[in-house]
Amino acid sequence: MEAGWIKISERAVSVEVAARPMASRSEILGVTARGLVVALAAPAEKGKANDELRALLARLLGVERSKVEIARGGTSRRKIVRIETPDPKRLAQKLLALRPKAS
Repeated sequence: MEAGWIKISERAVSVEVAARPMASRSEILGVTARGLVVALAAPAEKGKANDELRALLARLLGVERSKVEIARGGTSRRKIVRIETPDPKRLAQKLLALRPKAS
């Protein structure tokens, strides 16, 4: 069930994300073979876009924000985000179901 951009471990899921800061609003733009493409309203300065990314994923996936961390790529647009969860397979299914909102 793993997509190439989702890695499941015993108590967490890691996901590859392409962040696009300074967007008009924060939202999922799409899912590609390389991962989630996420627009972030926050600028890429002083960790603001990373904080926005953590908050957005926590809200969309129904987990606490404290369970979402930027594992790699803190200063890059390409990131690995690690999400702690008691049910990694279920969380991976939620990630696979994320799609952009229709305009």
